[in-house]
Amino acid sequence: MKLTVFKITLLAAAVSLLACRAEAAAGDKDSVRAADYYIEGVRSYCAGDYSTAGSHLTKCLRLDPENDAAMYYLAMISLSGNNTDRAMELLDRASGISPENPWYRLTAARLYSTLGETDLAIGIFEELIQKHPSKSDYYYELADLLVRGGRLDQALEVIDRIDELRGVDELTSGARYEILIRQNRLEEAEAVAVRMDRDFPSARTALLLGDLYKSRYDDSTALHYYRRALELNPEFTPAYFGIADVYRMQRNFYNFFKNINVFMSSPEMNPEIKASYLNEVVFPSGMLQVFRPQIDTIMTNLLRAHPSDSTILNMTGSYYVAMDSVQKGLELLQRNVTLHPEVRSAHSAYMGQLYYLEDWDRLIPAAQECVRMFPEDFTMMEVLAVAYWQDGNIDRAIDIYHQILKVLPKDHPMLINCCGSLGDLYHELGNRRKSYSWYEKGLKIDDNYNPILNNYAYYLSEERRNLKKAIEMSRKTVLSEPENATYLDTYGWLLYLTGDYEGARKYLKEAMVYGGKESAEVLDHYAEALFALKEYNLAFLYWGNADKLDPSLGISAKIEERRKQAGR
Repeated sequence: MKLTVFKITLLAAAVSLLACRAEAAAGDKDSVRAADYYIEGVRSYCAGDYSTAGSHLTKCLRLDPENDAAMYYLAMISLSGNNTDRAMELLDRASGISPENPWYRLTAARLYSTLGETDLAIGIFEELIQKHPSKSDYYYELADLLVRGGRLDQALEVIDRIDELRGVDELTSGARYEILIRQNRLEEAEAVAVRMDRDFPSARTALLLGDLYKSRYDDSTALHYYRRALELNPEFTPAYFGIADVYRMQRNFYNFFKNINVFMSSPEMNPEIKASYLNEVVFPSGMLQVFRPQIDTIMTNLLRAHPSDSTILNMTGSYYVAMDSVQKGLELLQRNVTLHPEVRSAHSAYMGQLYYLEDWDRLIPAAQECVRMFPEDFTMMEVLAVAYWQDGNIDRAIDIYHQILKVLPKDHPMLINCCGSLGDLYHELGNRRKSYSWYEKGLKIDDNYNPILNNYAYYLSEERRNLKKAIEMSRKTVLSEPENATYLDTYGWLLYLTGDYEGARKYLKEAMVYGGKESAEVLDHYAEALFALKEYNLAFLYWGNADKLDPSLGISAKIEERRKQAGR
């Protein structure tokens, strides 16, 4: 007689008896039956001891190769080890032995669905429905698979068959509504929702109608259904969100904040949806500049509702830092790291704010901890290198970059950035030979990499050597990024050094147009070009502006010298 999952009952007395029998016959393998191994295997499986369970069930199959139930449990053990091919093979064998048992095929269908093999899963469900046409549960899963596979018309046909079997209910009506919405058959969807509201009145159905009318900008009807949802269930928080959003679109901010705070204060509502709404709708709208106290209240309510949620801690922490409540914001971000050390985004948000604040003393240990937590994350290692760099510890930054290069794959896109950074770092140490060597290594990877081309060219300009090569490198940068003030300045300055004063004025003027007016160095270069062209008044004007921006450059002394040269 073939064993099936449903034909064996694990009674405590039977388990005890068989365990004793197995122990008594430990030296006599032939006295242990396949059923003994099976029951012990299932007992171990239920206890979570998959290794022992697998051993017992394998022995069971040696004695009874036709034991389909043992195959099923071995398939489940294979799945726990991510061996899906083995699991599917065992399920197919079990189904072949016991074709009257639909459980094996059903499990296979669900496995195919999990693996993304939607068509195979659909095929099995259609086969099961053909054999068991009155089993409505199969129809529900098939409809879901058809929707996920984008076969919406077929999904509607399946829902029709469910309604024929069990009658129209709220579940199938809701599924029909969602499908019709996805097909943009809005009038039919509205008719379904109205029937649902009539035949199966619920807060959820009223919410569907409210959302539908809100999407059509029919504010009064939307508000009617949102309020109906609250009449049916006064604690149905999503309705408050719908009401709030209608008032937001009407710019009725008093009622917006009144209702949105109910939604934000609810611990049951998804915190990610709340954060997404604030980040994508509220913050970009300009409300923050006008309604700072009200938004502060929202943040307080969010933290009270979700005091340990990573998404909320990230958002509120960053918010308070941006709003100049720096210490409060950093405390929230640090709490997030403490509560969720395994979440990279928590570390990234905290370190990002420390970098923005130029708080190297706290950023360095934070980055060290992050590297310890995620040793395979090269980006985190680079954050540590940059933190040392900005803190003035050039040697330590160089060490970190060399550590990155030891573990970085040869084709990794970060490789060229490491070469460029090492070139910059060695230049800061005054080791130009090593600096240029790393620039050359980077350009062998990509000879159009602008950061290296620009810095290499500029440093050559400082030495006043190999200017032809420097100009060629710099020209590439302005051709690819013609609105980059830094690249325009480098190219213009190189033209000046080679005596092309008109070309220098042109590119240095463009550098100022694209932001260079905020740089004393760019203003100085432009003034030099103007002076060379004997446009003295303008030259002294820009030198004066440069001196005001950065007196440390010593431009005031240069002005005096140039006045003498110009005879003024």
